[in-house]
Amino acid sequence: MNQEQDTGLGRWDRRYLGLAAHIRQWSKDPRGRVGAVLVAPELNRIVATGFNGFPSRVEDDVDRLSDKPTKLEMMVHAEQSALLFAGREARGCTLYVVGKPVCNHCAVLSIQAGIRRVVAAPPRNGTRSEWDRRGHISARLFTEAGLRFDPVPEDLLATLMPGEAGAATTLDPTPTPAG
Repeated sequence: MNQEQDTGLGRWDRRYLGLAAHIRQWSKDPRGRVGAVLVAPELNRIVATGFNGFPSRVEDDVDRLSDKPTKLEMMVHAEQSALLFAGREARGCTLYVVGKPVCNHCAVLSIQAGIRRVVAAPPRNGTRSEWDRRGHISARLFTEAGLRFDPVPEDLLATLMPGEAGAATTLDPTPTPAG
């Protein structure tokens, strides 16, 4: 069996995931770098890319980046950035994401933009991670809206992000606050 059969992802899927992994390195976020690539499937044409960071003209201040609550309130997600750059051209595209599972806010925007397929790390089961919790909400949203979600296997994530132990290290280990 070849790698395409093992992962269910084709050669071009792996190429676009590799590009998203490269783009995620452009983020200044010291804890969670995420890259996204939007592709129009009919021509295999890249429509837009994005990485997580502060909005344009907002300084990548080290103090802001290390203050998690402030950073999370100010950060533009990689998916959001790619969708903004793509505009109407996002309709019908495939969204490739490397770095974290797609959060519920990005899932809503992806659905509304007309994305047809998402290829990203799946959220883990049995954790108290906020990103996993949001990823599970996203999975439900994708199913209900009829989007195809293709999870990236952990061994492929480990290849895309050498030095990181696969999907588990791409997630915020901070548990959801009790309440």
